[in-house]
Amino acid sequence: MSNAENLVNQKDNLDTKLKKKKIKIQVKAPTQERSRYTVSTILDACSRILIREGFFGVTTDKIAKEAGVSIGSLYQFFGNKESVVSAVIHNLLDQDKVYMLKRFKELDVERLSIEQKVRSLISVGIEAYQNNNELRAKLQNIQMYLTDADYLKSTVKVYEEIVYGLLPAKNGRDIHKVAYVFVTAFTGLMDKAVTDHSDLSKNQDLVSEIYHLFEPYLINAAAKT
Repeated sequence: MSNAENLVNQKDNLDTKLKKKKIKIQVKAPTQERSRYTVSTILDACSRILIREGFFGVTTDKIAKEAGVSIGSLYQFFGNKESVVSAVIHNLLDQDKVYMLKRFKELDVERLSIEQKVRSLISVGIEAYQNNNELRAKLQNIQMYLTDADYLKSTVKVYEEIVYGLLPAKNGRDIHKVAYVFVTAFTGLMDKAVTDHSDLSKNQDLVSEIYHLFEPYLINAAAKT
């Protein structure tokens, strides 16, 4: 069997396995500072292995060794490698939310024109995807299987709230629907883009096309202020 065929079989087995069971993110949530540090160290170690070797290269033994903790310490918080990777994904999503909310808080949005708000909205989204871009690229093909659906939905809701909180609705347009369409299309495109071109800073033509795609839509949907 070729390496390519083996990888396909591994992915098929993963699809079947993960569809049959619910991944539990953590066996025990850390409550003390030392425990939180241990969990953070485990997630960082798993992230490094994912970047180097991809999902199929990850094992709990490798994670524990990379983190410098005992395998028992790892199993104190996580049930298997899938649960560690799931926690890595959730942690990355949390970082994205914190980053985007912080960036928009820094902007003096009241002084910006609609065009500037739209430009900022797209820019911050691209910036967020560039953070941890190598890790993000490795997670794209498994993210849908290892992310709690309700958690992912609540994360997307935060992004939608940013959009309709920033852009006033034009008469006849439902800004909530506009936000839904934009966030769904933008995240879908960016998920594919970081898989194909992990470092978008080296592909400015692609970045330019992303602006060309979304700016007219958002500007047309928003009322002039």
